[in-house]
Amino acid sequence: MAFVDGQIQIMKNKKTISASKFRQDSISGDWILFAPLRSAGHKFEGRTETELVKDKCPFENPAKFGNKPPVLVYPVKSGTSNGVYQNKTKNDWFLQIIPNKNPAIGPELGTHDVVIYRDHERHLADFTKEEIKMVLLAFQERYKSLAEEKNIKYISIFHNHGKEAGSSIPHPHSQILALPILPPYIGRSVDASRRYFQEHNKCTHCQMLTRELKEKKRVVYQNNDMVVIAPFASRAEFELAILPKKHFAYFEQVKEPELSALADALKVALSKIYKKLKDPAFNFFIHTAPVDKSLSYGHYHWHIEIMPKFDIIGGFELSTGLDIVAIYPEEAAEIFRK
Repeated sequence: MAFVDGQIQIMKNKKTISASKFRQDSISGDWILFAPLRSAGHKFEGRTETELVKDKCPFENPAKFGNKPPVLVYPVKSGTSNGVYQNKTKNDWFLQIIPNKNPAIGPELGTHDVVIYRDHERHLADFTKEEIKMVLLAFQERYKSLAEEKNIKYISIFHNHGKEAGSSIPHPHSQILALPILPPYIGRSVDASRRYFQEHNKCTHCQMLTRELKEKKRVVYQNNDMVVIAPFASRAEFELAILPKKHFAYFEQVKEPELSALADALKVALSKIYKKLKDPAFNFFIHTAPVDKSLSYGHYHWHIEIMPKFDIIGGFELSTGLDIVAIYPEEAAEIFRK
């Protein structure tokens, strides 16, 4: 197998996995159909560029375009060594979180925020590790505030990059939704991890991580506290997942040194996707334990999933609930490691 100009080439003189095969996600129970021959002639790179000049961008100056005042602002970091953030001018902000002007969920049910990054041109893959750490801190701070609101059961933090990934405004931004329900996919993951813990007195993610670190063939990167892998049952081509080595259920409670390690791992993962796949569209989202304090979620293992987007979901996927993936994660990991 070779990866040239965004195309996967199956080499006849090399042993490679080319046959279709089903794999089951050990946590969700979902089946994935791997069909490598479907990669022939398919370019896994790039995305559709959407032009939006700064003067017409609603996120360049949120207040000017009728957005509500921010609920959280992180100014540009000062040059002082104590890490204090100082607002020198009204435009000297690094990120701000504002209520979504056109929310997916209204205030009677929950909250829909937009996390806007100051620079119109720089995307997360361009951020430094320190800047990504600031983003993670902002996620945590807003999460903790929303978790105090009445009737909130789950808080979804995600990022859409590119038109194919659902980004309607090209200015870099993430989103946070506080929901009064537990989403089905999250519910299945939480329930499966609880059942496994009850049966084996072990965390299913920890078991999976132990296996991945031993086999190494799907490990893309690791530091002292975090591991980046191409999941065994990836739901998309070149999918990556970031997991903490130490068992922990709650992303919003992650502290040092794990937070800096997470910033490092996320920077590496996004950079590899950006460079190897030439800035494709992608989604990333944080899976953390539900907000509901009436139940214990100590069995859960928080993590981040990053899913590049190259295909439009077709009739087979919609009618069966089966995802078709054209590259095995072992091959994706090999490409990312080079």
